Formats: sequence, C-alpha cells, structure tokens
Amino acid sequence: MFSRGRGRTLMTALVLAGIVLMLFGGARGRPATQAKDQGPTVVFDMEDPAGDDYGPGTYTYPTHKAFAHPGLFDLLRFVVSYDIQNVYFDCTFGEVTNPWNSPEGFSHQLIDIYIDSMRGQGATSPLRPGPNVVFARRFAWDFRIKVIAWGGSRLYTSMDDPDATGVHDGLMAELLPDKKTIRIQVPVALIGKPNPSWSYYVLVGSQDAFGRDDYRPVMEKADRWVFGGGSDLDVDPNVIDILAPGRGLRSQERMLASYNINSGAFALIYPVGKGRAGELSLGLGVLFLILLGVAGFWLVRRKISS
Repeated sequence: MFSRGRGRTLMTALVLAGIVLMLFGGARGRPATQAKDQGPTVVFDMEDPAGDDYGPGTYTYPTHKAFAHPGLFDLLRFVVSYDIQNVYFDCTFGEVTNPWNSPEGFSHQLIDIYIDSMRGQGATSPLRPGPNVVFARRFAWDFRIKVIAWGGSRLYTSMDDPDATGVHDGLMAELLPDKKTIRIQVPVALIGKPNPSWSYYVLVGSQDAFGRDDYRPVMEKADRWVFGGGSDLDVDPNVIDILAPGRGLRSQERMLASYNINSGAFALIYPVGKGRAGELSLGLGVLFLILLGVAGFWLVRRKISS
C-alpha cells in the first residue's frame, strides 16, 4: 500500500518541480556576461541543434556544386551583444563558403532577424512575401534586420511599408576570423540597447537575387538552384533553419511543418528569448501543478478506500 510518507514525498517533489520550471525552465539563452577583455556585453546566447538544416525535416539542398557543402544553412549558435556604439548579432554556421567572392566573406546565407522589443506593438507578418511564415501574435516584431551579401543588409521597422528601402548606414555584415560566424553590426542609436526581455526570430534562408525578397524557393524536387522536399504550391516555408529548441511543441520541425496546403495558411512560428521562455516555463509549471492536483486526489481516494 502507498504509505502516507511516500505520498508526502511525491507531492513535495511535484511542487518543487513545478516551481523550478516556472522560474528557470524554457528555451532561453545564457545570462548576460561581460567578456574578460572588457569587450561587448553579451545579453543573449543560444545554441541551435546541429544537422537541422532541413526545414520541417524534409528539405534537401539544391543540386548545383556550389551547395555541395553540408552545413551551409545550419545555424549552430546565435549571440547578441553590445558596446557603447553598436549591437552585434553573431550567427555561427556549420560551414561558410564564398564561391562568388562577396566582400562580406559569405555568398549563400540569408539571415532574417525579427526582434520583439516592445510588447503590445509590432507586426505578425514578414515585411515582404518570401519566407512564407507568420509570427505569433503575442510576440509581434518591431525591428527586422535582413542580412545578405554584396551590401544588401538593411534595417526595417514594423511601421515600414513593404516597399521601404530600409536603413543601410551604419550596418555592417562580415565573416569573423573563425570562418564560421557571420557578424551583423547595428548602431545602438537605431534600435536601442538590447534588453534581456527581447525575443528573437532568427530565420535562415538562401540568398537568391531572383527570389521573392531574395529567398531561394523550396520546391517538391530539388534542382540546380532550388531546394527540394517541399511543395510546388508556394505555401511551404522557404526557411531552411530557425533558432528553436531541439524538441517539444516549439521545435523547428513542428513549427515549420504547421503550414496547410489546403487552406493556404503559412507556418506559425514562435521566437526565442527570456520573455518567451517565461511563457513556456509558466505553462510547464501549470502542467505540473495540475499533475500535483491529480496526485493529491488519487492519494486521498487511496486513503479513504484503505
């Protein structure tokens, strides 16, 4: 028979687990740190699973030899830091090549960073058609940083029209000496000092000057210049990797597979960040409290029937 002491132990464990999850759980980056060399202050740092440069789990690379390098679109880490003058967004990939000799040091990657910095404001659709995704209403974006080679990087706001040219002055994209990390530099004066409560959507596509908003399309079958494993109906995401937890309801595979060919609905994605982590943690905490209630009810019934 289930003893009273063991029952109390179980209930105590459940309570503690719920509290821990509410306070510390969720998909968030490491806490803010100051580099030992007094470099930029890091406010967000998150790793992304390796080998998930396949969109919802089915995408394959184009067949042209320029794409014959595994990891070109495999985001491995995303770091946000700042100093007095600039905010830095570092995106580390499994592989970076420059077959067409862009001045930035990379030719393939299109990095789209949408930032939710002001709660209760912003937009839930991308600035322009191209990625074929929509954003969670609760985490509408306020700033968009589009990163491509050949001087094409731009900063936009959610108030801009789709045909806005964006801000280029002060923005810089470059490949760092490790040959794996693309750094985007944005003046603090344009977006403000990063706040730990900010949330981030980080989308990785392939730069294509002929694609909508420079996104290379994903089709049913891969060809020399298009990805395969998707649909020819232009509803599936043209996003190859996103910054997301490796498992769970908000994993990359689940979110990018949430599009609907029949209705034409685009995939709904959620951001990462401490704000988002708080919501996830609260949800998990509530779930544990529900389990606690079920366990308590079961123990009471056992006691009555014994």
